[in-house]
Amino acid sequence: MRVLFVGPPLYGLLYPVLSLAQAFRAEGHDVVVASAGDFTKRVAEAGLVGFDAAPDLDSEAEYRQGEGRRKRLNMGTKMGRFSFFGDEMADALVDFAGAWRPDLVIYPPLGVAGPLVAAKYDLPVVMQTVGFGHQRWHVEGVTRSMDEAYARHGIAAPQPDLLWLDVAPPSMKVLDEPDLWSMRYVPYNGGTVLEDWWSADTGRPRVVVSLGTLKPMVDGIDLVKWVVESAHESEAEFVLSLGVHGQQEIDELPDNVRLVSWIPAGPLLGRAAGFIHHGGAGNTLTALSSGVPQIVFGQGADRPVNARTVEERGCGFVPGEHGLVKEDIDRLLTDVSLRTAADAVRDEMRAQDPPTVIARRLADLVASGARPGPTAVPALEDV
Repeated sequence: MRVLFVGPPLYGLLYPVLSLAQAFRAEGHDVVVASAGDFTKRVAEAGLVGFDAAPDLDSEAEYRQGEGRRKRLNMGTKMGRFSFFGDEMADALVDFAGAWRPDLVIYPPLGVAGPLVAAKYDLPVVMQTVGFGHQRWHVEGVTRSMDEAYARHGIAAPQPDLLWLDVAPPSMKVLDEPDLWSMRYVPYNGGTVLEDWWSADTGRPRVVVSLGTLKPMVDGIDLVKWVVESAHESEAEFVLSLGVHGQQEIDELPDNVRLVSWIPAGPLLGRAAGFIHHGGAGNTLTALSSGVPQIVFGQGADRPVNARTVEERGCGFVPGEHGLVKEDIDRLLTDVSLRTAADAVRDEMRAQDPPTVIARRLADLVASGARPGPTAVPALEDV
């Protein structure tokens, strides 16, 4: 079977679908992951075949400019007309799919060029969630920004989804869709090489700090100002993981803070006692799958929903109105209830069907000729 993944050229939307893409490859299927610009290279680095649907696109620069406009216009969380680069990718993607003829299209919530391609060629299409914050109205809202692309290709409406894949732990499920399969979240954050410091035992609990890939680029690192300036007040050791944009704002750090370039969150959390982060879906779910208690800032985009969901489940908490303070670190490291809840969620995630099982079941479903409809898709346990 041929499976086309549509991954918007932003880390938080592309990376979450790569584990399932790798699972389809492991099951013997042909897989192509469509993205744009430098993000197509990230696909190749994952050992997958990529298709560059917009070679000249600098998506991070475009996103940064768009967020700047949003702030100037005081738009808050309004989406506006932003297709998450679906419009830029649509034409080349339609041409590629017409030549390659996939049997199945899979896309994340804001990868709305996927249903367009599926509608063009009447293909089954599946949506994979990336966190807790995207409901159907988000998908529909971004799809409306694709109206010109639909007109260009003579398509009246998106192809209805065959089903949705939900990566939320069962006890943290927020979606109520009629055709919803649960899938274990297996982090894909890229590869790395672990250095000596990772396994060194300093005698202190380790707290990992990350603001993801977009937050420092758009808003700077003010959220973790306490770590940069006052971490010496704590007995913990801190590993501050920042990309080039965040590192530019740092002159000096306390002795118990190690600054590292961006490292995949999965390996980074391997010896962590706690995790402080911005609330991106990837960081949130990776921490949940690792059983690590969290402090989640949860500002902007889907992050407030991610933060609230973690706090309500008891796996972590949101700092107070004064931001991060030493008492938050103490609570993160000593509150037994946080660790108990984090362990419980980790264990329930381990019991979910992994991407390899889902890939096998989706292949069987597509081969059976199932199409969207109220009775077309059986429950996962029946497949």
